[in-house]
Amino acid sequence: MPVNSSSVSTRRRLDEIIRSVHRLRPLPASATRLLKELDDPHATARTVAELIALDQALTAYVLKVANSAAMGYLIPCASIQEAVVRLGFKQVRSLVYSTVTAGPLSARLAGYRLGDQGLWYHSVAVASSAHWLATALHYPDPEKAYVGGLLHDIGKLVLDQYVMADYPQIISIMRANRLPMWQVEEQLFGIDHAGIGGLAATHWQFPTELTEAIRYHHAPSPDLPDQRLAALVNLANALAPENQTEDPVLAGKIIHPVAMEILRLKPEQITPLADRLREGLFAYQDRLQLP
Repeated sequence: MPVNSSSVSTRRRLDEIIRSVHRLRPLPASATRLLKELDDPHATARTVAELIALDQALTAYVLKVANSAAMGYLIPCASIQEAVVRLGFKQVRSLVYSTVTAGPLSARLAGYRLGDQGLWYHSVAVASSAHWLATALHYPDPEKAYVGGLLHDIGKLVLDQYVMADYPQIISIMRANRLPMWQVEEQLFGIDHAGIGGLAATHWQFPTELTEAIRYHHAPSPDLPDQRLAALVNLANALAPENQTEDPVLAGKIIHPVAMEILRLKPEQITPLADRLREGLFAYQDRLQLP
C-alpha cells in the first residue's frame, strides 16, 4: 500500500513542533518555588511574602493590585505580607502566572497577525471574562478560571512560525470551508494551538486541571478532571468583549455545545449573560496593565 506523502510531511512537521515544545525554557525557579508554596496547605502569608520579595517585578505588581481601586480599601497597603493577606493565595497565584507569562504573551506574533501585546490583551480579556463568568455561574474558584483564560492561547507562541509559513493556505482553507483557524491547524499540522498549549503546560508542570483546560478550550469534554474549567474558558473566549469585526466562526469565538451542557446554559441565556459581562468587567481594568 503506497504511503501518502502528504501524511508523511504532516507527521514530520508534527514531530518538529513537538520537539520545539520540549525546547521551551522552564519557568523561572523563583516562580516555580512560589507556586509550590502557594499550593502547600501549611504555607503562611509570611512565607509567601518572603518569596515574593525575591522578585522585584512581582513585588511591585502584587502591591499595585492590592492597592487598586477595585479592592475597595481606603487605607493603602505598604507591606507585601499585608498585600498577600488582602488578596488571598488564589489571587496571588494568578498574579504569579501573569508575571511569568507577560513577556512571552506580549510578543509580536506575525503568523497570527498579532502586533506587540496583541496576544496579551486578548488573553487578559478572556481571563477577566472567565473570572466574571465563574462568579456568575457559581464556579468555586474564579481565580483558577482567570488563569485558565490567561494561558489558553500559549500554544500560539510555539505554532506562530508554522502558521506564518503556511498563512496563505490556512486563510484559503478557512474561507473556502468556513472553518476556524484551530481546525485548519489540526488539518495541516496534526495538532492545533490548544493541543500545543497543553503540551507546553505539561512541560512547565502546570496542574492537570489547568493543563486540560488549555488543551480543550475549543472543545471541552465531560471526561476532563475539571470539566467546568474548560467550559468556562471556552465560554469566555467566545464572549470576551473585544473590538473585533471578524466572522465569529473564522475568529474561533464559538461556544461549544458541550460547554453549554456542562454549564447548564440555554441559548436564550447567552445574550443577556454577554450584556451583563460587558457591564461587569470594569473591576478588572488594573489587570490589563503589564506587570
